[in-house]
Amino acid sequence: MTLALVQSIPPLLEYIPKISPEFKPPYHMAKWLAVFERIARGEPVRALCTLPIRHYKTESTLHAVLWLLEHDPTLEIVLMTFSHERAMWLGKRLRVLAKRTKVGPTRGDDTITSWHNERGGGVVVMSADMSREGYNCHVLLVDDPIDEHGILAKEKRDAVDQSITHYTARCMRGGKPGPVLIVASRFDRDDPVGRRLARLGGTWEIIHEPAIYDLDLPTVRAFAPNVWDVPELLSIRAELKETDPYERTWWSRFMGDPRPVGGDVGPGQRYIALPAFPGFRDAIGFDLSFTKNRRSDWSAIVVGRVMYGILYVREIHRFRAELPEAIASIRNAWDLYGRCPVYSYMSGPEVSVAKMMAQAQMPINYMKASAPKFVRARRTIDAHNAGRVLYPEHNPTIAGTLARLQNFKGVEDDEDDEMDALVSLWEGAVFGGNVPLPRKVGAWTF
Repeated sequence: MTLALVQSIPPLLEYIPKISPEFKPPYHMAKWLAVFERIARGEPVRALCTLPIRHYKTESTLHAVLWLLEHDPTLEIVLMTFSHERAMWLGKRLRVLAKRTKVGPTRGDDTITSWHNERGGGVVVMSADMSREGYNCHVLLVDDPIDEHGILAKEKRDAVDQSITHYTARCMRGGKPGPVLIVASRFDRDDPVGRRLARLGGTWEIIHEPAIYDLDLPTVRAFAPNVWDVPELLSIRAELKETDPYERTWWSRFMGDPRPVGGDVGPGQRYIALPAFPGFRDAIGFDLSFTKNRRSDWSAIVVGRVMYGILYVREIHRFRAELPEAIASIRNAWDLYGRCPVYSYMSGPEVSVAKMMAQAQMPINYMKASAPKFVRARRTIDAHNAGRVLYPEHNPTIAGTLARLQNFKGVEDDEDDEMDALVSLWEGAVFGGNVPLPRKVGAWTF
């Protein structure tokens, strides 16, 4: 495209009402729309937009897609969402808007799910469980990749995450990585946005604002009062609370701060150096998985040092392994850290593992896992939030661990192995455990 034609394209905030006169310029979306201006300049942006629901994120983003095509009609864009039905809606809406521009679909290459213009650029839409393997992807745009039902199932969260990762890897042009954008109000700390914020690889920037600033303060004000003002938002909050006393919907969808039911695990505080003078006690807590199948739990080992009622976490190791390998990993940690006391919550057949480890000359202080998981974790969560459980400042993997701890819900089949091991360590090292393995003679040596 010639420089004169590019210069004739108005800025994105002005472009939106030009294409759709029924809309006013979405000034509250300015930070997000500025990301598209950087893409037009050639930046391989990795960006997340988690502005509150019903603030015109999707409409503004669809217009921005066309604005990009106006600047470069050869761009091939993949648009992913949570379901086939939603993909069809987005495809129809985008095609309607595209026909108002100079870069809309050409005859003979114009369907809801895939269209191209006369320069070869265009848009392909898909759901997160579909495949568009044969299509070019110069820009990947993900709009609400998971819904309120899918977010409840770890298998679905994993599948959506894998799909985004797959197409992120395929997003490139001329051998260079292309821009990847995710637009999604928050659902959960383990949603696609939360997972990317917790990862060390790559740098994801986030455009986020809560629906209300200074909530419950005299200085309260709305993020976008021309969309929803404070009285309207407070009325919505009150209505939601009647059926959602934990206010999960309010805090996640409107404020961008997902809070697990009852979990309320804070971000965690750090320490620089371990206490090294006399008076401390080292200990190990662990949680075992019996297989390393793809869908199984992880095993986790947490090593810590207790002094004056404060637990300094030294190491958290999370891994998948068959039972003998997992036991060997615990044995290695036990040898490495001075054969200190080892604690774990166990029930039913798990107790046989403690006996087997005792036969291998490694005593285990097992505790009966009789109470529900969340009840067992309550004292550990309180200690964590009060700064009595501290984490190493310079451990590069601790950010991912803390993100998973914050997502703890206390339900089965979730990624809670590190929390389970941490609870075993805290309860055992600080409170002494509740059921030590009975002494035996002969092969079982303590």
